[in-house]
Amino acid sequence: MKRRSVMGLSAGVAMLGATAVSRGWGESTVDRSQNGFLWLSDFAAKGTGTSDDTGTFQRAIDYVRDIALRTRDTSCLPSLLIPAGRYVLTRTIDTAPWIKLCSAGGVLLDFSQLPAGWNGLTCRNETTLPATSLRFPGDRSPFLDGTGGTISILGPGREKAEGWAIVMGNRQAGFSGAVRDASGHNVVVTGWRGALRIDPINTYLTAWFSSRFEQNRENSIYVAPGGAGRSVNSGERMSFVDCTFAGSERALEIDSDSMDFVFDACSFDFNGDVVHFGREARYGTVALSHCHIEGIDGLLVNATACGDRLRTVLRDSIVLPRHWKRKDLVNAPRQLIAGGAKFSASGVEWRFEAPQRGTLTTLIGDEVPVESLHNMSFQKVRALPWRGHVVNPDSVFALDSAGTPVGKLTHWSASSAAPAAPAAPAAPAAPAGEIVAMNAVVGNGVAARSPQALRLMLADRSDVPFSLSTRTPFPVRPGETVMAACSAVTTGTIGSMTFSFQFYAAAGVPLSLSEAQSVTNELPAAQATVPSGAAQAILKATFTGWTGKLEINELAVWRS
Repeated sequence: MKRRSVMGLSAGVAMLGATAVSRGWGESTVDRSQNGFLWLSDFAAKGTGTSDDTGTFQRAIDYVRDIALRTRDTSCLPSLLIPAGRYVLTRTIDTAPWIKLCSAGGVLLDFSQLPAGWNGLTCRNETTLPATSLRFPGDRSPFLDGTGGTISILGPGREKAEGWAIVMGNRQAGFSGAVRDASGHNVVVTGWRGALRIDPINTYLTAWFSSRFEQNRENSIYVAPGGAGRSVNSGERMSFVDCTFAGSERALEIDSDSMDFVFDACSFDFNGDVVHFGREARYGTVALSHCHIEGIDGLLVNATACGDRLRTVLRDSIVLPRHWKRKDLVNAPRQLIAGGAKFSASGVEWRFEAPQRGTLTTLIGDEVPVESLHNMSFQKVRALPWRGHVVNPDSVFALDSAGTPVGKLTHWSASSAAPAAPAAPAAPAAPAGEIVAMNAVVGNGVAARSPQALRLMLADRSDVPFSLSTRTPFPVRPGETVMAACSAVTTGTIGSMTFSFQFYAAAGVPLSLSEAQSVTNELPAAQATVPSGAAQAILKATFTGWTGKLEINELAVWRS
């Protein structure tokens, strides 16, 4: 046992207000009416000269386990106090939720010599102990308690490890014992395939506080499939408070049903996906509140391969989606939520640092069932959260069928004239053009709708402007900010653009006009504040200096 003691036996007695009788580990006696703890060192084998501490840990754990099995009661069991130091462990340590491993100073559980495919520490309750009138009384406090000094769990190495640092849950459903109320405090896990694996058989009401799961290859938290992909009596209120999940391909990977996770005041730093629902995930909720999420190579929520009765809820949090490993990509708005799981967000601040390459790329995929989006805030660069926020009809030119001439479009009029009031819309002659069908777009493994575009043949002279206006007004509210953006390509010259918002009061009474113009060779996003008394608006986009064949894929207005 390689350690340096920071607390003698007498200090431990003073701290805990108890008396321990210490002999050789095989001679230890425990009077549960007086003793609140046992020193791990009391279970060290004498005279072996070995530096492997695995036997010491397992003997101490089995000693407490035998007390519970003999008395058929998990109440009043002594805790195992681990003096500060480094402990070399070469085999899996098997424990139970009612056996308490507590630090007295900083403790390093060094599994770096563990065979690559082995797990570090398993917490199972595969016993027939009765629930008693107190209902699993020994489970409630942390089974890994680093409040006396952090418990660090070091694995065989991030790249080579094939096991998980901590495994919680039973392997069969027939045991009356459950991994319930099992928790960890002040634990740091590094250097494994994954930090925490949950086997969803009689596993629920877990809680982790002030812990770090970082630099583990595949996941920080992994919920394995249960029997036939189904969980058994598992998943209720899996809570994490003041924890950090960093440096894994997936921070949370759920591949089982009936999982309800709650994260409060947690950080998710530099992961591939943050929340990933696997194929066996069918229903459940992940709720994140007061969290900081930074560095995402993949998706904030990846539900592209799972069932449709899942939910992710994001509240009062900050998302700064700069890339983790892909240093060639800038932190610009891009799609972050995809798949069939429901999504809602409120009070979220999105921190983007670089302009969007595709201005109308949404943060939330078109296929995502959005429950609600409220109080979105954007730093530096505004983005279109979701196409459900678009307020002008037919922004993607999908209503009219392919081949419809530009002069016959239901919701658009083409001209160079200013938009008329809603009560008397103008209908000037339009240039040659029609709706054309495009190829389907596939992104993040999800096929989008088959898009269409408005294709126009512009004049050869670059000094002839072209305007496209919304034919029908769209509703606005005084004081809100409206945004407009256009996605277009041309085979000829690219010029400048001007966006004009004409606001109207009720009954079509014109109010103010707001304009924003781009420099040459840019397709900008424009914004305007809706004036007092306005109830409707019309958008006009004017293309100046453009020639050749112009294809407009999307022209959208949304509330910021």
